[in-house]
Amino acid sequence: MRKYYILTILLSISFLVQAQFTVSYSLGYSNYDMSGMRKLLSTIQNTQPAVTIGAKIVDNFPVNNIFHSIDIGYKFNMHEFGLKGSGYNSTGGKLSIKDYSGEYSNKFIINGFRAGFFYKNYFYNFKSDKRTLFSFFGEVSPGLYFTEIKNNGFFIVQDKELDSFNDIYKVNSFALLIQTGVIYYIAKNISANVTVGYDFVSKAEVNDFTPIPASVNWSSVKFMAGLGFSF
Repeated sequence: MRKYYILTILLSISFLVQAQFTVSYSLGYSNYDMSGMRKLLSTIQNTQPAVTIGAKIVDNFPVNNIFHSIDIGYKFNMHEFGLKGSGYNSTGGKLSIKDYSGEYSNKFIINGFRAGFFYKNYFYNFKSDKRTLFSFFGEVSPGLYFTEIKNNGFFIVQDKELDSFNDIYKVNSFALLIQTGVIYYIAKNISANVTVGYDFVSKAEVNDFTPIPASVNWSSVKFMAGLGFSF
């Protein structure tokens, strides 16, 4: 029995010696879909009271394609796993009109953040002079997309407030990122990486709006490039 304890300790020490903690930061590009929110804003524009007073769309959910990603992981041989914080996105839309008789405003602010886990498999290493120069890998990252929809506004006629609202809705959506990439080892503990993949995200929907629900689709192709450190 004592031999098994010794063997377990030796294997654990061997694992710790060969394993590495990793930290990487990447700047990315994505093309998520805001057509559901644009459709909702257009529908509100064509219903009362916005259609009667001629409210205009002054902001229509522009897509901010740039996002940031941070991985904190643990690497052993060809395997790496850890935590991933990927992509804070913010956009908004607004209906508005103001003249001598009154003012109308209906504003949306959308915030989204992705958090989850990742597993990478380094399936091919290119070596030169006994040193690894490049590594190709595949990655799977399940997680959650946390979406916050803020909707506030008011309707004033002849200095009399006929309506006002300030609502916040929060929706969590399952996400699955599948991507592949390549790492170039600048030095022993410093690397540069490039990845491409697709993030499958279930739609974030709020049914409290009429006549159609609010809908945000964070699914997108993702391109990323960044730096990594190991120790």
